[in-house]
Amino acid sequence: MTSIAIPTDHLHLAPPPRWRGVALFAVLTVLYFTIGAVLMLRYNIFEGDGMSRVANASFTLMSRDPHLSAIGFVWNPLPGLVEIPILELSGLWPELRTRGLAGALQSALFMAAAALFVRRIALDRGVSDLWRRAAVACFALNPVIIAYGGSGMSEAGMLLSLLWCTRHLLRWVDSARVSDLAWAGIALGVGYLVRYEMIPAAAGAVGLVTVITLMRSDGRARINTAILSALIVTFPIAVAFIVWALAGWIVDGELLAQLGSRYGNAAQIELARASGHTSAHGWETIARLLAMQPLIGFAVVAAAALSLLRRKADALVPLATFGSVLAFSVWGQQSGATFAFVRYYVAAIPLVIVIALVFWQPTPIHTPEWILNLPYHRLGAAFVCASLFIAIPVTGRSMLNPELGNHQLLLGIGSLLEKRTGPTDDDWYRRVLVDDRLLIDYLDRKNLPAGSVLTDTFTTWGLFQASKNPRQFVITSDYDFGAKLNRPWELGVKYIVVTQSGNAPLDAINLRYPTLWDDGAGISKLIHSGRGAFGQEQYRIYRVLKPIDDKLPAPG
Repeated sequence: MTSIAIPTDHLHLAPPPRWRGVALFAVLTVLYFTIGAVLMLRYNIFEGDGMSRVANASFTLMSRDPHLSAIGFVWNPLPGLVEIPILELSGLWPELRTRGLAGALQSALFMAAAALFVRRIALDRGVSDLWRRAAVACFALNPVIIAYGGSGMSEAGMLLSLLWCTRHLLRWVDSARVSDLAWAGIALGVGYLVRYEMIPAAAGAVGLVTVITLMRSDGRARINTAILSALIVTFPIAVAFIVWALAGWIVDGELLAQLGSRYGNAAQIELARASGHTSAHGWETIARLLAMQPLIGFAVVAAAALSLLRRKADALVPLATFGSVLAFSVWGQQSGATFAFVRYYVAAIPLVIVIALVFWQPTPIHTPEWILNLPYHRLGAAFVCASLFIAIPVTGRSMLNPELGNHQLLLGIGSLLEKRTGPTDDDWYRRVLVDDRLLIDYLDRKNLPAGSVLTDTFTTWGLFQASKNPRQFVITSDYDFGAKLNRPWELGVKYIVVTQSGNAPLDAINLRYPTLWDDGAGISKLIHSGRGAFGQEQYRIYRVLKPIDDKLPAPG
């Protein structure tokens, strides 16, 4: 592919006033946060992973040993880091911590910023006001985007990073400016601090940049130019990867906690694999992908055809970024390497919208006349209309199908919208943390001193988060957790909270005292228990006793 001349008059149109973008960001942030807050506070509907991220952030501020590394090294840190300053306001509004509203605000900010990048891409492409607003609405008002915009999850930050990267790669395809390559790389680096899926996105981006550079360049320098271009895109995410891995190794002795830690995703996947919760059949994967964005197949074919006709690679950019993430999700669910959740296909929504916007770019002038005369912008407008009037209703309806919207947040929203003859409070996704709060009220009423209650917050983070007295807990990130775990009867621990459900086999207390749940392990006496969302006995509180010498458990 040789260098080509492209009309650029559309790039010099007067941009709309800056206040419009600021107003859009503010309105969407309020919208997403309000919906998330209503779901959490009024209906107890939330995504557990989003709520536990708030708990991780609260460990850094409100535990007995406040320190930044208490945020943990299993999940990428950026959502939690954003939540830390928000949690400073929990003294004025306790629900920011106890009900997870700090997470809702974090994701609302990220999702509103992602919508701004859709707008910026439309402005870059010279899209008219009407169609630009329609394209932004396709993204911002999609029911899945609204749901996850206030969920506290990491989808919002991931989409922001992908759109940020995609915008600058599109600009680079037009201009070949090195600064746009650098910004695309920075976006990938920031995105890695949100989600690990940015690694396949980076691979796709680097591959596309390398191929385009080789085809654009002439002479002996083309190989060196391609390598340098690839390094510019790769460098920020490589730095983020190395720094985050080394930080985990220095602090916790785990180079890649996501893979190597007993709390990591790999360990959780291995635990869940036996129950068949990790893999999906081919038709299930396709059904969930199409449920998220039913136009994706048409959009991919249109992008490939557009690139061939115009002999220009801009339509391939969203395939390289969003498409790589989706391909990784398909592979992960087919192979059982990830959980079979529909939310992992959320990148399909902006993929179609960005492909639609690419159609507005003028065709290179060195192309056959019949290709120049094709009404490309009308095809883009058709995709925008189809996204508004077909994809959004289909996605909204599909997410209410429990076979497709197969996890806590979407199941909860579905229970609000469907006609019921019986009480909805019996549904497990409306009961999560309800009994945890009753249990923590029992402990809070005791007015215990700091360090009195030993628990592993990998499985009991909800108790710490809901407590009005979080310093009563000895938690996993505390510096003396190991010592108090081994000899709680000597080091001021009065109670131990243990669980026997979900990820309990990975819990440090269960590993140290395998019979504690059943008989107190010779060091404690059962005094209270609490139920979980499914009505099962989930928690037991044991009062610590001094063990008989001949029954003293061996050190862990």
